[in-house]
Amino acid sequence: MKKQLIRLSLVAGLLALFLPTVASAQGWPDYRRDRDNGRNDSRYLRDSIHRLDRLAKDFERDLDRTLDRSRADGTRREDRLNGEARQFRNAVGNLKSSFGNGRDLSRSRDEAQRVLNEASRLDRVMGRINTQASQRWSEIRRELNVISNAYGIGYYGTNDDWRRDRRNDNRNDVPWWERIIRHN
Repeated sequence: MKKQLIRLSLVAGLLALFLPTVASAQGWPDYRRDRDNGRNDSRYLRDSIHRLDRLAKDFERDLDRTLDRSRADGTRREDRLNGEARQFRNAVGNLKSSFGNGRDLSRSRDEAQRVLNEASRLDRVMGRINTQASQRWSEIRRELNVISNAYGIGYYGTNDDWRRDRRNDNRNDVPWWERIIRHN
């Protein structure tokens, strides 16, 4: 009985010691600790771009399936929407390629702008589609916000709260890594 009590006390002590660490790991990573050299922040942005690349491919597939099962099947509208999804996916692929290891954001700024422009076009359409593709689009919008914040480029999707926050944000005085942290 005494050995069990000692073991139980030891386990409870270890659990109490590691519980804050486990709890903090449940949320978004805190990259503020190494923002002086930008290493972790650029890694976070790179990961976001990679997630966006995967999501864009899945979105294109989901949208095509949705349109194939709709009244738009075989119409010019279907072709136009699939073309816009393809342009968006290609723009994301170009951003991923030009971002590389992320040491120079200005090198990939034009591609980021193109991604956000293509996304704005698709965003208007996605508000009217209620399917797996629209759920995927919600995930995409989260990554677009990260990219928009990092580059300081406006992305004006249909989320009015986000737009209001952007207007009140003084972008000229804030480094890109702080914009990522502030909006996430």
